[in-house]
Amino acid sequence: MSRRKYPAACDVCGARAVRLSSAPLQREFREGTFAVEGFEYERCDACGEGFIDAAQMDPIQRAGVEAARAGLGRLSSSEIREMRLAIGITQTVLESQLGVSAGTVGRWERGGELQTRIADNFMRLLFAHPELVTEAMGAMARDSRGPYRPRSR
Repeated sequence: MSRRKYPAACDVCGARAVRLSSAPLQREFREGTFAVEGFEYERCDACGEGFIDAAQMDPIQRAGVEAARAGLGRLSSSEIREMRLAIGITQTVLESQLGVSAGTVGRWERGGELQTRIADNFMRLLFAHPELVTEAMGAMARDSRGPYRPRSR
């Protein structure tokens, strides 16, 4: 945060009501809104606009994702990574098992993105029954020719 004299002028409403705040920030996700604490930012007392330093955006997002995971009972970033490594699969394999796009598991493991309930449930199932990974991978290998390609003879 840049240190300036407070109260400062608001870039939105023009009132001289911007002050430093450490009030909890609200992060919205599809399944609800979750409070994130521990960050200092500027806030206008007149219009309520918050001004967050760009360097804080990623840490605030990660804190919001972890707060949402805790509130929704989802696997944490470290749990996803530890369980994936424990069953010996790569992020790419887990992505293919879940049917999610490339890079998604990495974002979950870094805390940048909240996994859906169905993905969380499926990961718990795979982690509890790692034999399902090999069965699913075998089915993918058998079906890799695609639905419209003739069988090789």
